This record gives sequence, structure tokens and C-alpha cells, in this order.
Amino acid sequence: MRSKVIKNLYKKEMLDVLRDKKTVLMMLVVPLVLYPLMFILGMQVMSRVSTDMETRTYRVQFEAMNMSLDGDLFTTLARAAKEDGNSLKLCHAKDPEAALLNEEIDVYVTADEVDGKIMYQIHYLSSVTNSSYAGDLIVRLFERYSAGLTVERIEDAGLDTDYILEPIGITAVDQASKEASAGSILGTVLPFMLVVSLLLGTMYPAIDTTAGERERGTLETVLTLPVSNHELIISKFLTVATIGIVSAFLNIVAMCGVGAYMYNMVEKVSEDSTSIHLEKFIPAILVGVLCVFAFAVFISAISMCFSAFAKSYKEANNYLTPLMLLVMFASFVAFLPNVKLTNNMALVPVANICLLIRDLLAFKINMGIIIIVLVSNVIYGMLTIMLLGKIYSSEAILFGDRASGVQIFERRSNMIKGGVPTVSDMWLVLAVVAVAIIYIGGSLTLSNSILGLIVTQLIIAALPILAVWYSKRDFKKTFRLKVCNGWMIAGAILLIFGTIILGILVTDFTSGLFPESSAKATQTISVVGGQSFFVSLLLIAILPAICEELMFRGFVQSALSARMKTVSAIILSAAVFGAFHMSIVKFFTTAMLGLAICYVAQVSGSILPGMLMHAINNSIAVISSFYPIQFARTFPILITFRFYAFEKAVLFLIGAGLSALGFFVIHMTAKRKKAAK
Repeated sequence: MRSKVIKNLYKKEMLDVLRDKKTVLMMLVVPLVLYPLMFILGMQVMSRVSTDMETRTYRVQFEAMNMSLDGDLFTTLARAAKEDGNSLKLCHAKDPEAALLNEEIDVYVTADEVDGKIMYQIHYLSSVTNSSYAGDLIVRLFERYSAGLTVERIEDAGLDTDYILEPIGITAVDQASKEASAGSILGTVLPFMLVVSLLLGTMYPAIDTTAGERERGTLETVLTLPVSNHELIISKFLTVATIGIVSAFLNIVAMCGVGAYMYNMVEKVSEDSTSIHLEKFIPAILVGVLCVFAFAVFISAISMCFSAFAKSYKEANNYLTPLMLLVMFASFVAFLPNVKLTNNMALVPVANICLLIRDLLAFKINMGIIIIVLVSNVIYGMLTIMLLGKIYSSEAILFGDRASGVQIFERRSNMIKGGVPTVSDMWLVLAVVAVAIIYIGGSLTLSNSILGLIVTQLIIAALPILAVWYSKRDFKKTFRLKVCNGWMIAGAILLIFGTIILGILVTDFTSGLFPESSAKATQTISVVGGQSFFVSLLLIAILPAICEELMFRGFVQSALSARMKTVSAIILSAAVFGAFHMSIVKFFTTAMLGLAICYVAQVSGSILPGMLMHAINNSIAVISSFYPIQFARTFPILITFRFYAFEKAVLFLIGAGLSALGFFVIHMTAKRKKAAK
């Protein structure tokens, strides 16, 4: 690639982006003006509301109460309230309950005598701010009044009040530094604001350099220039990444300014003479800035990938909306107090940055985890850039080929029969399935694990079938509904057994890297605990083999195979299959099994061998769970918890041998079938 060409293209892209007022506004005005203004105005509004609540006069009514206790009870409570800056007004409504509901009074108090003791009930409306605050105020006043009576009675009895009421002394000593306390508070809010603002800062330049250029009709002109696709991609990516990094820097500056303002405000009203040393935050800020810049590169690339599929500015905004929601959802992890930044979480995009910033601000610095977060974001960015290169190498996507867009949103009467789903339709259905599994399947699993498992599998199969029907696609071609000969089945069986054995070695390796995920992965069969062997076999082996194969080897792989090279389609299908199992440990083994099944489905043109392979793999897990002793006696090496070098070598040879034999049988069968035609 020619650096001079990239430099000139980069200048051209930067000028085009900066001419757009929306981009400049999102990059400059939002972080430097809007966010500080939101914080400052928010603090002032909250301060005024708090002051207003503390000085407001609250309307109180007493019902059927014995006022002989210490004179006029209302007068006593009103005097105590006035000492705190509040005031009470005595009301006399005929129907206090109706008056409370109509907000004519804020609180009414009733009393009953139980065993010589007066029991007071404070009635208020938690849904009304004034009534809720007044209710809390009256409760505090009654507690203070009760404490006063207690002291009087102890003194009347001639006892030592302090000795009776305070038999021991308690003092809470906060060992955390002022800086750590302030950082822990900031760490719950700033990561969310920073990540979302980064996405907003990269969205508009990403749209402008992709869908915007296509909509303006200038993309074709650029492609006629004597530049390669890679040079064009790099220049566009550098433009968006530059805007993203500048946006990140400006957001950090703005948030530091807001933090300094808050610190000055707190210091003015604080009675504590101990000040916060802001210079202690410098190492944490420097490390955080480095990781945020790496994240900015990743989020820039992924924003461009989403925008590249759009044919217009409006359509690109629609595509990026789910990405924004996903990023916002993932960034909420910083608000969860029990989520820690472990080695596993350090690999999760978005969440790792939020948790890292939270830990850095609380002075929890672990260099190993920092390196994992930094390297993982760099790797994710590189992979996304490679994907972006694939997208820009596709003429169908670049020039808005109708067969590559989202077809499900079109009218059914306008759809043409035949063919397979588009890649855009595939991603849309996958996203809907994932959301449906989390909300519908997950909620049902909490109440009934069996029903949740069944519904989850039916969702996986039903939604792609519904999408194919609605878009008038070819069912037989999409889901590979055809019969294959016995030799292909035999090769598939050999291949799956070899892959399972090799997968054991992969699991042994990944379990050492991710012990927490490994422990959770071993609890899969417990979901059908208490069921018979045959019911468990049906739920764990047969049902997923049918439903998941219809989705992944049918719907997903057919869509990818029609738009990508065979190898790329198989690898991506397997990766999606592994990711859907939502486990770091399971991802590698499941993706490995997915590769074998995808290969058989591609060569045979049938989904049936894949269903059998899938069922065999899951059946082994069910059998080993129900008959562990017999399974251990028959296959002792497969249930070993720790493999030594010799055992690993034996397993590798067996697995590789069976896999090679399976590949050979499948390849020869396909070759003979092709020759027969």
C-alpha cells in the first residue's frame, strides 16, 4: 500500500467529514458544552429541590388521638420540625383518607391503644413526592418524641440514661482514602457516559464516510480513482478513528472539568479539613486514556461495518440504533456492584472498558488485567477492520445490491419467490432470536426449567422458518432439506467422534485459562434434573439437534454461503454457533464442532447428517451424566479430570485419525456423486 495515497485520501475524508455540521456538533458541542451543562444544571436543580423540600410547609391531620401525652402532641411535633427548618400545618378534613388521595393534605395520623400502649399509624402516599417526604418527616419526629419519652422515664426511675441506652460505644472508621471514595462514586457514572459519548462521536463520521458517500453518489467516483480497496478502507477508517479518538479526548477533558467542579463545590460545604489530592488520579487517568483510545479504534471500525450495509443516511441510523442499545446495555455493568473485572470479563467488549475505568478510579490496578483489556480491544479492532475490508471487497454491498439488503421489512407482495435469505436478514433474525431467548426463554426457565428449555429451542427454529416463509424464500434450498446416502452418514459419524475427542483436549486447555466459566459449563445437564433418561435425551440431544441445525446449518449457513466464499461462510457460521452458547469455554469446543458440521452440510447439501452429528455429541453428555460409572469403565480416558502428556498424545492421535478418516469418506463420497452426474 502507498502511504502517500492513503495520506491524500485521509485528508479528503477528513475535509468531507468536518464540513458536516452534525459531526462537528457531536464531536465538540456535546462533550464540551452539553455534558458539563447537564451535570451542573442537574446538581443545581437537585440542590434547589432538596432545599425546597426541607423548607416546605406540610399539611398534617390527627385522627382519634389521645392528646394528653405531654400536652399538645401536634405542638410538640411542630416545634421539633421547626428546629430542622420544616413547618407543619394542622388540618381538619372530614374525610382524611379522601383528602389524602385528593392531595388536600399530605399526611394523616391515627392511633389505637394496644395493651396500654398507644400505636400510631402514619398514612401517606409514596407516589406523591410531598406526601412521601412528609410521611418520612412525621416518622422521624415521632421517633424523636418516643426517644424523649424514653429518656424521661429512665430518669424518673433514677437510672443512668447513658448506661441504659448506650451500653457500648460504636464508631465506624472508613479506612478508604478520600481519593478512593470519590473515585468509586465517579466510577459508577463516568464509564457509561464515556462509552456512550464515544459511540455517538463515531456514529456520524462512520455514516458519512460510508452510507453518506453512497447517498451523495460520490462512491462510484472514488472507486474509479487509481487506488486500491485497502487504501480506501484504511483512509476511511483512519478518519473515523481520528474523530473517535478526538471525541474520547474531549469527553475525558470535559468529565475531568466536571469532576473538578464537583470537587470544589463539595470542598466549600464540607466541614472535613482533609482535602482530595487530585494528582493521585493521574496514573489511573493515563492508563484509562490508553485503553479508551484502543476502544475508540474498535468502536469506530464496528460503526463503519454497520453503516457499510446501508444505502442512505436514514437507513444507516436505523442500523446503528441496535448497536447503540447493545453498547448502552453492556455499559450498565459499571453500575452493578457485584460484577468484578476478572480475566474472563476482561475479554468482553464494552464491559471490560467500563469495569476497568471503575477499578482504576478506585485505585484497583492489576497490570495483567489492564494488558488483557488493552490487547483484546486492539485485537477486536483489527478483526473488525478485516471484516470491513471484506465488506468493501463485495460489490453487491458497495453498490447496494437488492439481494444483500434487509428484505423482511418490505411488503410481502413485492418479494420475489425463491433463493435464500440475505445476510442482512440473517443478522436481523439472529438478533431477534437472541433477544427472545434472553427475555422469553430466560424468564420461563426461572419458573420452569423444562418449559424454558423447550420454548428456547422452539424460538431458535420457529423464527427463521417464519422469516423464510414471509420473505418467500425456498424452504428446501435454505434449510438443505434433502436425503444423502449412507456413506456420507458414515463419514459424518467418524468425523464427529474425532472432533469430540479433539474437543476434549481444547476444553482441557481452555478450562485452565477460564476456570470460572468451566465450572458453570459443567452444570448444563442439571436443567433437566429429576427427569428420566429418555426425556433428558429428547430435551438435550434430539430437540436441539433439530432446532439448532435448522437455524445455524440451514438459515445462517445458506445465507452466508450465497454471499461469501465457502471457507469464510463455514468459519463464520461456526463462530456464530459457538457465540450463541454464551460461554467462553464452550465457544471454542462448540465452534470446533460447528466447523465439522458446517463442512458436512456444505459438501453433502443436506442438513440430516448435521442433525445426527449434533445429536451424537449431546447424547454423550446425557449418557455420561446418567450412567457415569458405566461410562467411566467403557471410556476411562474421556472422564479424566487432568490429562498428562502421554494421554493428550493418545487422544490427539485418535481424534485426528477419526477426523481424517471421516474427511476422506465424505470427500470420496462427494467425488463419486459428482462423477456420477
